[in-house]
Amino acid sequence: MVSWELIFAIIPGIILFLYGIEQFSHEVQVAAGEYFRGLIQRLTRTPVRGTIVGTLVTALVQSSTATTVITVGLVNAGVISFTASLGIIFGANFGTTVTSILVALNLTAFAPVLILAGFLISIIGGKYKVFGRPVFYFGLVFFSLSMISAAMAPYRTDPQLVELVGMMDSVFLQVAFGFIITTIFQSSSVTTGLVVVMTQNGVITTDIAIPILLGANLGTPTTSLLVASRMNTSAKRAAVAHFLFNFLGVLIFLPILGPFTWFIESLGGAPALQVANAHFIFNLTCCIIFLILVHPFEKLVRTLVRGSEDDIVFTPKYLTPPLPEQPADAFRRIEMEITHLYTISGRLIAEVRRMLNGDAKNTRQVSQLQRYSDYLDGQISDAALQVSKQPLPEHDAALIAGLVRLSKLGQVLSEQAGELCEEIHQLEEKGIILSAESKEAILSSLIPCEKNLEMLVASFPDINGPVNESMRTQDDILRDIITTQYGQYIERFAASKSPAGSTFSRVLFNIEGIAATIREIRKSARRLPREGSRE
Repeated sequence: MVSWELIFAIIPGIILFLYGIEQFSHEVQVAAGEYFRGLIQRLTRTPVRGTIVGTLVTALVQSSTATTVITVGLVNAGVISFTASLGIIFGANFGTTVTSILVALNLTAFAPVLILAGFLISIIGGKYKVFGRPVFYFGLVFFSLSMISAAMAPYRTDPQLVELVGMMDSVFLQVAFGFIITTIFQSSSVTTGLVVVMTQNGVITTDIAIPILLGANLGTPTTSLLVASRMNTSAKRAAVAHFLFNFLGVLIFLPILGPFTWFIESLGGAPALQVANAHFIFNLTCCIIFLILVHPFEKLVRTLVRGSEDDIVFTPKYLTPPLPEQPADAFRRIEMEITHLYTISGRLIAEVRRMLNGDAKNTRQVSQLQRYSDYLDGQISDAALQVSKQPLPEHDAALIAGLVRLSKLGQVLSEQAGELCEEIHQLEEKGIILSAESKEAILSSLIPCEKNLEMLVASFPDINGPVNESMRTQDDILRDIITTQYGQYIERFAASKSPAGSTFSRVLFNIEGIAATIREIRKSARRLPREGSRE
């Protein structure tokens, strides 16, 4: 009969393994700092490069869950697109094969050395102190596996244990076992490590181990699916892509499991090495298949996960590197990016309108749009600085200075529009319901702002005479509307028919501020130099 000693040796070993993996992943991210995230951001322009990044990062942190959860978070934050995330997801699974290979090669014997080295590096300090903890926890991961292996070795022929393993007499039960263990511990590395150790000790055979590994792959996406449930559409798609990648990969291999097992056994080597080889070849094959079919796969995920197609990705629309060498072309790119920046304010004002009509989107997008505006303003300033480093005529120097100011005004405009959204949201949070009159007043006040912003976007940077007069007319209309609305508001407030109190007046004041910024942009654009590189 399986003794309690075995159970109480294995369970602490599993806990140590899980703790070691979690802490190792965390410490590597701390040691790498922003470089860890920056690496993912910079190297995902193609699916192949993304796969390499996903593989390296997962091999480094020893957790595909950490990699995919971070990836889903980056997609939700707009740092990378859903398309760019696919390669990372493919590579994350492949990176987990490192654990099984290292265990199969019996590198667990070096665990005490790694633990001691990590401890000494942390104590001695210096510039390498930050690497002490990752090395320590990396050693702890393999120490826990050697602990489990030592506890299991005497029981390899125990009839009860053999009978327990024999109960998994079908492929589907074996796959289910791998799925359940991985889901419970939220780590496929736990499952693969245990499977390799059990194979080393003769508890299970290769033909049982391989289906368990397939089940472990199925259990990996549960965390990213849970994390993405409250995120934007692109993040949900990334999580679903992770699930489908693993699920379809298992479906591909299940019909050929017999021949695949025979092929693995024919490669030779110890049983534990065979399991590691199977894990490696399975994930490598899935990566290759899905890289070849990446575009149909992307379309499938988009079809399955419907939702908003306007999720924000923090990349410039026109200032993609390299910047044109000719100043005239560079100026044009900067002007187009400033126009793009102005459209963000239009999206925020449209969000205010949706809020007032009761069909607002996720309010988190408001702050994301504001951050995107800050990001674009920074990109425009960097581009302007790059252009200004070369010798420029006086009028071109004046032009670049004017464009930088117009970009900053665009960022201020987005900030004001975001604050207006926040004012309306705070009313909802406080349970204050605007009267129909107040809603209509705000909506009517927004119309001249929206019209001026539309004309500005359509004409920038050349605000000609007719456009200028049309925008001035809208300013006059808004001034009359605001004056009328203030008077009506005072009447409603005096009659106690305005529960929103001073908030309504702040909303009107904010709209005036938006109109004033648009007016300043119009005037500044008309003062831009018209000669030299712009001709």
